[in-house]
Amino acid sequence: MDDKSLLENALLQMGIRYERGQLKSLMLYRDLLAEKNKYLNLIGQTDGTGIIRRHILDSLAPLSCRAGKGWDMRGINILDIGSGGGLPGIPLAIMLKKAKVFLLEKSMKKSAFLGEAKELLSLDNLAVLRGRAEELARDPGWRQGFQVVTARAVTRFNILLEISIPFCSINGKIVFYKSRKVFSEIKTMGRALDALGGRMEELVETEVPGLDEYRALLVIDKEKITPGEFPRRFSQIKKRELK
Repeated sequence: MDDKSLLENALLQMGIRYERGQLKSLMLYRDLLAEKNKYLNLIGQTDGTGIIRRHILDSLAPLSCRAGKGWDMRGINILDIGSGGGLPGIPLAIMLKKAKVFLLEKSMKKSAFLGEAKELLSLDNLAVLRGRAEELARDPGWRQGFQVVTARAVTRFNILLEISIPFCSINGKIVFYKSRKVFSEIKTMGRALDALGGRMEELVETEVPGLDEYRALLVIDKEKITPGEFPRRFSQIKKRELK
């Protein structure tokens, strides 16, 4: 089976509807990611089939009817923190044409790659933001401006909580893509989640066809406004993580 057929069959198994143009865009993105990864160290997985399974399909897990409710993410603002090579933001933007997806990345080289991908894929619903999350989250123009905030393999868990939750609007969701480490990470949350205005909603175990590893989505509901003192400067966050 060729990689295009593998991708097509996997989307069907995951219950994700697609158009032919979206399938073509996902494959084009896979090729660009594989090529640029040789120079930019965007991802660990380097073979084409592995990129499809480990990165593209995993990124699309929130859209799967098997991921619990199959959340409706159409027509909303989505922020992908620490986007790196555009994961999960670019696959989500390809599949959610009516959503506006923002990719936040601090690296100049990776931000340039994200801009290149946006142009190549003609994604008018995609925007690239270059900057640090803990700084941008204090900007009134971005704070609480997103109904969904995503993060995948970014930084330590409690640090991630502090730099992501302030971006989310009330009743919005923060979605973390996690490995089996999530069970130990949940134990470290302590009162940090409540202090930031969040509440753990659910842990949704996901299945990606052909991917032999544990994957899950940790979903946090934004219940209250995050106090203005958060997020702190990154040096303070690292020195004294919220517990």
